[in-house]
Amino acid sequence: MSRQLPEFRAVIFDMDGLVLDTEPTYASAWRQASAEFGLMLDDEFLHSLFGRHADDVEAALEDRMGGSFDRDRFFDLAARYWWEHLQTRGVAPMPGLLELLTVLDSNHIPYALATNSDAPYARACLCRGGLEGRFPVTVTRDQVAVGKPEPDLFLEAARRLEVFPEHCLVLEDSPTGLIAARRAGAFPVLVLARSAPESVKALAETAFRSLAEVAALLRERNRVAAMS
Repeated sequence: MSRQLPEFRAVIFDMDGLVLDTEPTYASAWRQASAEFGLMLDDEFLHSLFGRHADDVEAALEDRMGGSFDRDRFFDLAARYWWEHLQTRGVAPMPGLLELLTVLDSNHIPYALATNSDAPYARACLCRGGLEGRFPVTVTRDQVAVGKPEPDLFLEAARRLEVFPEHCLVLEDSPTGLIAARRAGAFPVLVLARSAPESVKALAETAFRSLAEVAALLRERNRVAAMS
């Protein structure tokens, strides 16, 4: 897959696993909550939940845990463990994020955050990750009719940025987000450090291993443009 980007006027970022390394915080909370039901969730299953809508996550957990699954108790426990993890350990920005934001700022390219998380969780994560106020536009799941894989989050982000969706890069790390980007008419870009299945790669127009790689490509493109 060629690591090329089209001409674009704005960038829309996913949050979990793309802007912030939140996946370990959720995995830890879900694992601790499931242990109280006498079940240990494995890494492969937990990774399969990332980027999915809350309803899909709930259905997958119920299917895995079977008759022992008590929805309210499980999510109460998970929320408690998640908040404890966030408050005591915080959450780290993903490698290359600040570098990429600096490149976009220096080139006056607007950008937004569009996440399947609800606003309180998004605000808490951004705050604990040292990114409070860093995104001029933030669109959360509770601000649109339906979340990813439907296109509403990206369409709303593009509207607030005052850019047509087809002029937006969407940076995502999950198939759910890539599908949503395609449905919005945007340019879907996969950013994922670990190896992705071919079925996931096929949803993206191009792929990178990190945000630092995206920043490096944009810097090089600027350098070539300045020389021409």
